[in-house]
Amino acid sequence: MIKIKKSTHAPFRLPTILFGVKQLRYDITFTDSCRYEIGDDQSDINKLFGIGYLPSHHKNSVRFGWRYNPTSDMIEILAYFYKDGKRIWFDICSVEIGKSYRYVLSIRDSEHYLQVIGLTAPKRVEVRYRKFGIMLKPYFGGNRTAPHDIFIQMNKV
Repeated sequence: MIKIKKSTHAPFRLPTILFGVKQLRYDITFTDSCRYEIGDDQSDINKLFGIGYLPSHHKNSVRFGWRYNPTSDMIEILAYFYKDGKRIWFDICSVEIGKSYRYVLSIRDSEHYLQVIGLTAPKRVEVRYRKFGIMLKPYFGGNRTAPHDIFIQMNKV
């Protein structure tokens, strides 16, 4: 269980170096604590997991993003990536709170594919591949910190 404490962006963690990774897979459940309302910043994208390539993940990276939609009471899942320093995102799907889904990031050279198994076909993202990268882990925000403790069940598969 990942816990992002109130008024923080992320739990303390040491960086994880990735070498030659071709796939990252997690079974993820968003808990009731993932519901929040933060006014004008509600549409900001929180980060789930992915890979950032050296020298900086703000230059070259790809990951799943998420945000709570209070109107639908669902979690919106997005592709969130930096390509040559330009930040880009697009919608993938919405998932139910309390239900487990498998998230897969597959890497084939400079093509990365994001998929929520059973809900979407793989969504392609073109980001320059490098053999060395850093595992990007959960992060709340945008510019806002977590409004309360956030719990996300994440199991590597």
